[in-house]
Amino acid sequence: MAKGIKKIGLLTRERIVKDLKQGIKGTEGCFFIGFNKVGAFQFNELRNNLRDSGVRVFVAKNSLFKKALGELGWEDVDSLLATETGVVITKEDEVVKACKILAEFAKETETLQLKGGVIKDKRVSLEELGALAKLPSREVLIGMVVSTFASPLGGFLNALNQIILKFVWVVEEIKKTKEQKKG
Repeated sequence: MAKGIKKIGLLTRERIVKDLKQGIKGTEGCFFIGFNKVGAFQFNELRNNLRDSGVRVFVAKNSLFKKALGELGWEDVDSLLATETGVVITKEDEVVKACKILAEFAKETETLQLKGGVIKDKRVSLEELGALAKLPSREVLIGMVVSTFASPLGGFLNALNQIILKFVWVVEEIKKTKEQKKG
């Protein structure tokens, strides 16, 4: 009986490590959070907010995180796995949104601890996460870029329009002058 329980436990741990590796492998951003002081209701609320944004949260033993990250070749993550840890996994276009949600939740509750993360294989500090959280949304950034490009184009089109209008005014004046000479 005890052998069967150990085997089930081993299979469960192997499955968790496999799921973690699959989730982390195809991601653009991975953030580490400490949640040992966060209540269950608040943590579920955070999970739901992140899930609504297309972001996943994994919670497992640190030893399983270390094993999964070690098998993926990630080094120097021990400092991020010091206490109870959750891993927030994001897609490329959700990195800033996830940072905003985590930073806002940490600010509101004062119990969630942001530890750092990895974005596109680059280690990100807590300060860098804060800077990412302050960025405007993707839509706003795209709007800013479009307006930057559109402003000179608008001025150029306006200048062309003025040239055409001046030409029309000159033609109108010539027409009036000719009509006055006839009349």
